[in-house]
Amino acid sequence: MGSSLLNEKEARRNVTYLASLDFIISLGFGLIMPLFPLYVTYLEEGSTSVGLQVGILFSSFMLMRAILAAPFGHLSDRVGRKKIILIGSFMYALLAILFTVPEDWFGLIFVRALQGVASAMVWPVSEALVIDSSPPSMRGASLGKIVMASNLGMVIGPFVGGGLFALADTTLGFSEGDSYKFPFYFTAVLALAGGVLVWRYVTDAVVPREAKTKLTLQQMFNPEGMDKQGVRNLRVLYANAAMEGFAFASIGPLMVLFLDFKFPLLGADTIPLIVGVGMGLGALVAIPSGRMADRVGKKKIFIVGGYLAFVGTMLVPLGVLLPVVIIFLAMRSMAFQISSPALRALQADIVPESIRGRLIGVLESMSNVGSVVGGVIGGLMWDAFHMMDLGMSGPFDGTIIPFLISGGLGVATVFIVQVMVKEPKPQPAIVKE
Repeated sequence: MGSSLLNEKEARRNVTYLASLDFIISLGFGLIMPLFPLYVTYLEEGSTSVGLQVGILFSSFMLMRAILAAPFGHLSDRVGRKKIILIGSFMYALLAILFTVPEDWFGLIFVRALQGVASAMVWPVSEALVIDSSPPSMRGASLGKIVMASNLGMVIGPFVGGGLFALADTTLGFSEGDSYKFPFYFTAVLALAGGVLVWRYVTDAVVPREAKTKLTLQQMFNPEGMDKQGVRNLRVLYANAAMEGFAFASIGPLMVLFLDFKFPLLGADTIPLIVGVGMGLGALVAIPSGRMADRVGKKKIFIVGGYLAFVGTMLVPLGVLLPVVIIFLAMRSMAFQISSPALRALQADIVPESIRGRLIGVLESMSNVGSVVGGVIGGLMWDAFHMMDLGMSGPFDGTIIPFLISGGLGVATVFIVQVMVKEPKPQPAIVKE
């Protein structure tokens, strides 16, 4: 990409509306995600492999993101970010409606995989456009805004999803199956609104490159213009992205199954609300933590938040009472939102501007590869261990095993970054008139 086309006002507008898009898409995403495991349980009633089925459903989405994030990042370097984001947003709207068509778990996989294609067009490319629009001294704060908006949508989404399910089931008199489908229509409207916002108010920040060269494997791991330490940083971040993706994905889809198993009196209208409450505080810290990362160092903030997030993961299954579980969920969410903007800003500082879209896409792909494996392994662990008696009292049963493995691996990834990555020196802000 070339030089910046935006003045400060236009740059701030880009960040604001891209944050709005992330909020809208995440609201729709969060609206249906807590219902997915319960919907699969409903469709596959009596199945002994629900954990694996939920994991595969999650992984089909992440697999397509893993394959396509880097190519769409490359394409956005050539044709501009806005076009790619627009197409992805409108695809989200169409696919949300298509989710209502399949009548079994296997049919959902195909639609979920296509949604992964749309996601590869929206998430890494919009992040690259935010980075394009922000000077290095403001990247933590800018990325904090989109992370906060995204997670605010993920927080509100479960409340809306649970409310829509309850409305369809108890007030409108829908069948249970149709009640699960009802929230998808609302999701389609949200995604369509997000696409309209991008079309009207977002501008590409830099001139697309005319060159059509693709990154070779050597350029991916040893880009031109990077010194020895920069190359080492990038390689460690690749490994961290894959390991962190595995750690989170091996637990994320199981959280609803865990709540349903441990607290069987909860229903499809209540569990999404609990997930939303658990994540609520996390959305509040993303912007302050991003600004703090700009001031005190992106690596430091990532390390603190990362350790707390994965310790929180290990603590979740140890909560005997539901309020305690919610507190640990909130701790995990808050810590992740402390670490996430700092890590993204650190990645942006390390990656050369000329191939930023492609390398951000590669980093996203690495994370998604880890998530693909993590989703399946997490589901297998749940099916294998959640009914296991470990011979101990209290919360020490088989349900803790996936959480301990995920949290322990996550702690290891943070330690690797702490030891091996050296943060680039901060650059002065460049303000355009």
